[in-house]
Amino acid sequence: MKNAGHREAVQAALEFDSCGRTPVNNFAVVTAARYAGVTVDKARWDPAISAKVAVDYSLKTESDFVKPVLDSQIPLQDMGMNVKFPEDDYGSVPGHIVETPEDVDKLHVFDPDNASECPGFTKVREALAITADILPEDLHICGLSWGPITTAGYFMGAENMMFATLVDPDLVKKLVDKSAELVSAMELAMIESGASLMWMADPTSSEDLISPDMFVEYSMNPIKRVIDDVKGRFDVPNFVHICGNTLDTLVHLKGTGADCLSFDHAVDPAKARAAAGKDLALMGNVDPVKLIMSGTPDMVTSKSYEIIEAAGQEGGLILAPGCETPISSPYENVLAMGRAGREYWQK
Repeated sequence: MKNAGHREAVQAALEFDSCGRTPVNNFAVVTAARYAGVTVDKARWDPAISAKVAVDYSLKTESDFVKPVLDSQIPLQDMGMNVKFPEDDYGSVPGHIVETPEDVDKLHVFDPDNASECPGFTKVREALAITADILPEDLHICGLSWGPITTAGYFMGAENMMFATLVDPDLVKKLVDKSAELVSAMELAMIESGASLMWMADPTSSEDLISPDMFVEYSMNPIKRVIDDVKGRFDVPNFVHICGNTLDTLVHLKGTGADCLSFDHAVDPAKARAAAGKDLALMGNVDPVKLIMSGTPDMVTSKSYEIIEAAGQEGGLILAPGCETPISSPYENVLAMGRAGREYWQK
């Protein structure tokens, strides 16, 4: 693997050092399959295809990160849930399997090293291993998991879980703790398989769904537990992505040990920078739909420069979309963002 300075640039950003550019994450998963003319379903179940299309897309969009075409619903199927996998989109989970404390007790966290318990997750691990094997440059290889409260929301049904916080908060906490056990096991296994960075997507922690106080009560410590588990064994960066508004939750996220918050376009980058200070790096936050999917390269470049100006003058920023790059996004727009991280500093 060629040391082309990708990981060095990311580390500089995390440490608020200057390396002459702002690193960029294309925040693409299934988009890489569409770009290669491959269906999501084919990439989902074929680790070699998953790795190849992801590496190719990251290099062509000048990203410092690569994520195999991972469907984060796959482990839920291994946990006994009914997951529907469409041909060209992520899996959906139409039901739930937890209603009572006894149901939580019955949940068996699979052993990631036992392929018979988790055949789907084993393919995720294989995709990460192949990515590490074929990667020609030192892009960060992202492992990907849902956060504990988001995972719990799948097990219980998000609406049911929100209602249960009012009538049986101990049940919710018990389920979130059990979910954190699963997330930890998966993240450790993904690093063992080749991931050089862990990416926890936790949309249920958004202020659009729960208050900052509820984040502290239900989500903060389980996230911290996972990150502590990972950092106790591996020296890898830990990123947390939360959709929607996170401005008032941001201060609490500092207590989880996360290295970086991936923040949505709903948050003003200057306000996010002010709230984070130099305690937490930020990643974001180009509008993924209005600009990455529906804009022009010039519009993407202009907004990228604005974000760097507002939140990245002293490091601490990784430029990226505010949420995942939509599957139909034009390659030229994603490339414009990739180049903006360098060209801003050459003006």
